[in-house]
Amino acid sequence: MAEALASSKVARLSLAEGIAQKDRLLLDLVTKAGLMPVLSSGEELTFFAPSAQALALHQNDSPDQLRSFLEQHIVKGTFTKEALRDGADLKTLSGTNLRICKKKGAVLVSGVRLKETDQLYANGVWHRLNGAFQPETPTL
Repeated sequence: MAEALASSKVARLSLAEGIAQKDRLLLDLVTKAGLMPVLSSGEELTFFAPSAQALALHQNDSPDQLRSFLEQHIVKGTFTKEALRDGADLKTLSGTNLRICKKKGAVLVSGVRLKETDQLYANGVWHRLNGAFQPETPTL
């Protein structure tokens, strides 16, 4: 019962509010990149959050560099771990594609393992990666 109550409380928060409570460095970078309005909107999103180590490498990036980096980790729609289908491609806000691969119970997104999954929020879901996505050329 307490678990259901806790999850319903989280589900009332936006992704932006969840990040503010969960990860100070990610909050700072998302704010600097100007993405808080996107993550606060009513649009459903899935955020594949880079690891703390990967985020630390981008602390001194310009706002434009940060926005480009972080938009590679956000897709439109809500995709829980269960909804991520093996072989599926997801288009990010930056226009790049992420490829889903399931192996031996693990979920890899463009070769990066999901470390924490299915943090549900009012406007989407948050997953923590064991790394970050490497830049790729946007598809048209």
